Amino acid sequence: VSAVTMTYGNLVALRQENVKRMLAYSSIAHVGYLLMGFVLLSEAGLAAILFYLLVYTLMNLGAFFYVTAINNHLKSEDLSDYVGIGFRAPWAGAMMVVFLASLTGVPPFAGFIGKLYLFTAAMDTSLYWLVIVAGLNSVVGLYYYFKVVKAMFLTSPPDDQDMSPLKLHWLQYVVLAVLAIPTLALGIFFGEFSELAN
Repeated sequence: VSAVTMTYGNLVALRQENVKRMLAYSSIAHVGYLLMGFVLLSEAGLAAILFYLLVYTLMNLGAFFYVTAINNHLKSEDLSDYVGIGFRAPWAGAMMVVFLASLTGVPPFAGFIGKLYLFTAAMDTSLYWLVIVAGLNSVVGLYYYFKVVKAMFLTSPPDDQDMSPLKLHWLQYVVLAVLAIPTLALGIFFGEFSELAN
């Protein structure tokens, strides 16, 4: 069930051109990762679940909040409308990159540590095939998360596209920062939270 859940979520997310829908299907994939811990029924597995739940809550809330904040201005959640959006609200865009990198599981972000704990716990019980499936799914996730980053910062917008700065409310920046800072910090200073999970 864990393998099927993460694979289904990632493969459907891969086909989405709506950013919010893509994040919704990727959430299914992350449930698949969490189920790895339940499969183990060990202390290490349950501690990994607790840590990953904390990390996942921060990075997923942040990503969805960014999409909602941008939608308030663009009235769109389509990936094609995200072209150049990172330069129109650079600070918010940078925090979205933190969330997406963490969701992918790229170091030094918290998502990497969360997956590392889950994968290590699975390997401790010799579930190597499940770790391989999860690793391959993480590569699929990297592709569709990077599509958003590419649109935001690496794709040239059409000449007729409005590139005026987006004026997000200061409170939206505060919420994004409150979620982005621990998403980064938990990837670097994870020891105490790991002990708390244990």
